[in-house]
Amino acid sequence: MSEAPPTLDHVSPTSDDHLAPERTLADINADIRCLFARADGRLSDAERIRHATLLGEWASAIRASVVPAA
Repeated sequence: MSEAPPTLDHVSPTSDDHLAPERTLADINADIRCLFARADGRLSDAERIRHATLLGEWASAIRASVVPAA
């Protein structure tokens, strides 16, 4: 039985959310796509950990890109 893919439910806002991300969303997305392409769609345990890390980085970059409403 395969495990469910990681979710962003555990990602919580932090005080550094408004800082500019170190990498662009496009770069992070490219890394996620490459990870799955190399793994042929099936991630090993180490690749799942890397994917979760990338999702956290992606979520932080998304939060940093949001412009607060006036």
